[in-house]
Amino acid sequence: EGYDDGSGMIDPNTGMPIAAGADGNKVTVLDDLNDLDATIDAMTSQRNGSWHCLHCEYHSTIKSRVRNHVEARHVSHAGLVCEHCNKVFKTRHSLRTHVSSYKYLHPPVFS
Repeated sequence: EGYDDGSGMIDPNTGMPIAAGADGNKVTVLDDLNDLDATIDAMTSQRNGSWHCLHCEYHSTIKSRVRNHVEARHVSHAGLVCEHCNKVFKTRHSLRTHVSSYKYLHPPVFS
């Protein structure tokens, strides 16, 4: 069951409703984060040695950059919560970057 924003627009690749983001880009709204990888996979393709976003002109030879782009620009969800501080992040990349700072801010103590 997807979120219904009332627009009636359905993404043919994911079957999920489409909302328009503030920048005019199409945004797929997810209720279940378990669908995130499949949704991102459906919104990317590889051709001529590079990866492409199927919703805009963005492309890169590095697959993870295109996946991060799609998650940040074309997918919306309730957010990802840091288990250390409960701060909410829009993308897995931003959460990973934040969590990686903990190893520098709070180094492990060995007894």
